Amino acid sequence: MTKKKSTSEMPENFSNIVKSMQSAITANPLIAPQAEHFWKTQEQLLDTAETFTRSWFQRRHEATRTAMIAARESAEKERANPAEAFQTIAEWQRHSMERMVEDAREWLEMVSRCAGIAAVSEIEAAEDVMQEAQKTTKAAKSEPV
Repeated sequence: MTKKKSTSEMPENFSNIVKSMQSAITANPLIAPQAEHFWKTQEQLLDTAETFTRSWFQRRHEATRTAMIAARESAEKERANPAEAFQTIAEWQRHSMERMVEDAREWLEMVSRCAGIAAVSEIEAAEDVMQEAQKTTKAAKSEPV
């Protein structure tokens, strides 16, 4: 059977955990610029993806609405003139292909934007880390031993 720790030991253990975390964070001031750039980049990537998906869903809704109209019209025309029914479906397919081309174009643009965002963020983060490292090094050199 395990022995319960007394409540007097708990604060001491918690204090030790906090101290070890504090020393890890203060020992590496270079983490902050990287973390900030990481989360800013995440926000930009999410915004870019959201813009793409919003347009994509609009095109899917349009495809669904026009498919229902084309199906209804072709069913009505098929009785009188099967060639006109075929033409209605072919017209819907043509517009559907245009939507798919637009999907691909916008997807490539989104991927390019995301790659650009990530590249710029990496460069900026590296510059910030270098500046922080220089500050830390100067501060360490200037303090008397």
